Amino acid sequence: MAIKNLLQTWSLPDRTSERQQLTLRLQYDLYAKLHALKEVYPTRSVNDMINDILKNGLDEIIEALPSYKIDAEEAFELAHQFGGKPDDYADSMTGPRSKFDGAYRKILEQKSDSESQSEAA
Repeated sequence: MAIKNLLQTWSLPDRTSERQQLTLRLQYDLYAKLHALKEVYPTRSVNDMINDILKNGLDEIIEALPSYKIDAEEAFELAHQFGGKPDDYADSMTGPRSKFDGAYRKILEQKSDSESQSEAA
């Protein structure tokens, strides 16, 4: 969703979803802008606005992260380093986007594992 679409979203009724608490230290100018937006969209909390702005900004940044296809030489080196055949790595991706995807999956798996353990207890 583009940042412009947030204005339409903020005009709709509030929605709730699972949240994680985070404390932020903002520059006063940003604080003032957020609270001014709250005046324009009184049905939205400042927290909801921050969440929406972060989500959209992060989505744009993630989409812009470079990703590179592993070439034959890199596939050979990976096979030598980690085992397997070069073909196992041939169509793999590398770069900041790949690193992000791996870290993101790991964090979500840890959350899922901890939820499963607490349900079992």
